[in-house]
Amino acid sequence: MRSFSDLINEIYSENSINFSKCDNLSLAITKLIKKDIIERTQLKTKFLNGFKNYKYSSKLRNRLNSYDGFFKNQGYELVYTGQLQTKSRLIVGLGSSHVFETSLTLHHIYGIPYIPASALKGVCRMVAFWEIAKRKDILNTEIQLKEVQEKFYGDLCPDEDILKYQLLFGAKNFKGLLLFLDAYPVINENDQIFDLDIINVHYQRYYSDDTGQTPPGDWENPVPIVFLTVKKGTKFEFNVLFDKFRAEEILKMDEEALQEVIPKDLLKNFKDLLSRLENNLEDEIKNLLEEALKNFGIGAKTRLGYGIFG
Repeated sequence: MRSFSDLINEIYSENSINFSKCDNLSLAITKLIKKDIIERTQLKTKFLNGFKNYKYSSKLRNRLNSYDGFFKNQGYELVYTGQLQTKSRLIVGLGSSHVFETSLTLHHIYGIPYIPASALKGVCRMVAFWEIAKRKDILNTEIQLKEVQEKFYGDLCPDEDILKYQLLFGAKNFKGLLLFLDAYPVINENDQIFDLDIINVHYQRYYSDDTGQTPPGDWENPVPIVFLTVKKGTKFEFNVLFDKFRAEEILKMDEEALQEVIPKDLLKNFKDLLSRLENNLEDEIKNLLEEALKNFGIGAKTRLGYGIFG
């Protein structure tokens, strides 16, 4: 078995940094960084180029697909599956703690970039809120908008428009019935899915001076900070499940037992709405997901056009 030092020697050759000997890029970006790489931009660029040139095996898809059967056995029903392609560079986890000061979320076992389920659920829930605000015609009314927001993110609400999404995404006193899975890139044999980008800091001494005595000036040389991204044109697969078992269990409850799950004033319409929840659910999730990813984006720097899907 190779030792850790042997692995480092194989990766760091005289003229290049080659991660083909490393099975997990998450290990590389957390444990295989030498001190001189941190201190020198040129070496850092060479290190990250090792990621850019890394080629994945398509066998990884078989491992990821093996999760589907597990959730079905737990009473979940797949209500949406689909693929979308990045229209711009994507970076998730840029601000996470790292010696490079810039990071990228990689799966700790498989070493591939991915979009966490929590991020997908959050952005879809946000789109659902704005859809409600649009239907209620309160986009330009700050007070009403805040009232609806408090209801939407609070306890289960009698308003059927809001209650529908609370059942799906959850409320303070109710666990949502939707389960978003992490989104992974669709990897073919020897695919390269990384790209490099830079943040060009023009006034480094001005930004790093805690005393406030250093003025910004054009006489300073720009200091480029290289960071890793997922390249434009990478396909990701998205899967959303519905907790059918739990929904059916709630529908079986009598009124007395149901009062322990939901407030008494919601009993009248609750079961009826829950029984109709699966109708057109695939289209509902598809519309929310596509609206979120195509128009809002996901991950870091979305205001600058990163993380947009087409």
